[in-house]
Amino acid sequence: MIITDFLKRTWAEIHLDRLSDNISAIRTLLCGDTELLAVVKANGYGHDDVTIARRCEELGIKYFAVSNIREAEKLRKSGLRGNILILGYTPPEYAEELSENDIIQTVFSVEYAKKLSSYAKSAPVRCHIKLDTGMSRIGLCTDDISACADEAEQIADMSGVLVEGLFTHLSAADSDEPSDCDFTAAQRERILAVDRELRRRGRSFRHLHFLNSAGGTYIPDGRSTLARFGIMLYGLYPNPALPLPIKIKPVMDIKTVISMIKTLPAGKSVSYGRTFETEKETTVATLPIGYADGYPRLLSGIGHVIIHGKKAPILGRICMDQLMVDITDIPAEEGDVVTVIGTEGNETITADDIAAQIGTIGYEIVCNVSKRVPRVIMDNGKVVHVVDNY
Repeated sequence: MIITDFLKRTWAEIHLDRLSDNISAIRTLLCGDTELLAVVKANGYGHDDVTIARRCEELGIKYFAVSNIREAEKLRKSGLRGNILILGYTPPEYAEELSENDIIQTVFSVEYAKKLSSYAKSAPVRCHIKLDTGMSRIGLCTDDISACADEAEQIADMSGVLVEGLFTHLSAADSDEPSDCDFTAAQRERILAVDRELRRRGRSFRHLHFLNSAGGTYIPDGRSTLARFGIMLYGLYPNPALPLPIKIKPVMDIKTVISMIKTLPAGKSVSYGRTFETEKETTVATLPIGYADGYPRLLSGIGHVIIHGKKAPILGRICMDQLMVDITDIPAEEGDVVTVIGTEGNETITADDIAAQIGTIGYEIVCNVSKRVPRVIMDNGKVVHVVDNY
């Protein structure tokens, strides 16, 4: 049974038609034989990983990336058939679970590979070797290309692992600063140099990949067999300061309602700490959304929402479960729908807009939408399902 009813308090609308459009646009950026890999970690960047992955698979995407084994197993249990790559750490004692669920594990050191191999009893674990080309996070060091190739060969020769790929992560591909562009070029050259050295020795793997959303957009390269697109799938920018060569649409909107309206005289304080006081008679609307829903408290006194196509400023501090806005010049009633993220009339508020106000990135805004906010899955304006994990 498809459930389409939901608690109309605060909810996130996930628009699958926009996701489909974004994927079509992203594919125009790919060159050569590069395939699109959908990054669906962190619950699909807050959008619901199963829903996102299913639509991606319907559109022919065969590769997916997650953060950890539990995210991967969730997708397998949902029926996802594609290749799933874990980008981070899995305790090596879970090797059997990895092989049983046909999950690809990132291997980032000889020592880790040995431990993983020792726990792989029934079948080898599919692996991609991670190279550290400058991110300084995880991966084989590439300062010495020959030594790095030695380590990659040593891993590939282990009986408990089946190496299928070699990859790295570009740390500054979303910048057009000359020094960052040079750094990105050096990162790309390092992984290509390791690959050349391995091929010289008669070693080659099915996949060599180094493109993320920014890399796949600004420096497409057919030598990367996969392009790991994450944030752009969801309609947000790797770097809002840089224009994109394609048009993408935010997949998530956030809505709430007006729970109460009251008129306050001049001199009345609003919310915790009395940080705001009315200077004149003010009509105030209370909204049932707060930082426990993932709406940043840092927006207190500076953020806006959209009501009937007009922006309404937030008054005072945002509470855990509620906030107040000024609707003095906006005719509204209790129960009216409010747009927190999205477009209404001529006004738009994006996750990137909110991030810019508080000094963070759009990734964090959408990832922080809490589990008590139902995800209302929509396609071409119609509700097709509701994901409510609260």
